[in-house]
Amino acid sequence: MLCIVVYIMDNFQDTLKNFKRGPQVILPKDMASIVFYTGLKPGDKVVDAGAGSGWLAAYMAYIVGPNGKVVTYERREEFADIAKKNFEKLELKNIKLKNKDILSGISEKKLDLVTLDFKDSWQAIPTAEKALKSGGFLVAYLPQATQVVKFVEELKNSKFRLTKVLEVLEREWKVTGDIARPEHNMLGHTAFLVFARKN
Repeated sequence: MLCIVVYIMDNFQDTLKNFKRGPQVILPKDMASIVFYTGLKPGDKVVDAGAGSGWLAAYMAYIVGPNGKVVTYERREEFADIAKKNFEKLELKNIKLKNKDILSGISEKKLDLVTLDFKDSWQAIPTAEKALKSGGFLVAYLPQATQVVKFVEELKNSKFRLTKVLEVLEREWKVTGDIARPEHNMLGHTAFLVFARKN
């Protein structure tokens, strides 16, 4: 009798789902919107602040590919340790983790994208402005509507122009036999995404 063993390799999304979690992660529905609405592409240079468990930084590193670069800042050491271990699972060579507060400055310059995921992230607008190239994007992940208002207000004192404020909701459907209806539970509000572009 011939026995055939088939090995199924995890794809990137499978590996990401198996990441250890510490803080709340940015989910695929929001990550995909960030990638699409900023036009993130292979070769781009990105700084991510508030690495958390590393989901967003890892996904962006996957998108920008070997000719691109993602540097993620995380000021809390315990979160930085979680992200570091998660990144090691992916064996990506184009991602770098800094256990540093982004408010103390971004050493990377002429960036295509800066993403912010931490409380009071509007404080990083001037820092991001200096690091981004003209036409580069700034995206803030903000759970509260009051944070959005504050962030948008602070943009008025910068070289950024607001391009979009977005909330992404996801609802799966059950389709089996004669049944085709929405699932009882849906993935609702996680955060607002604020997109701005440097003039």
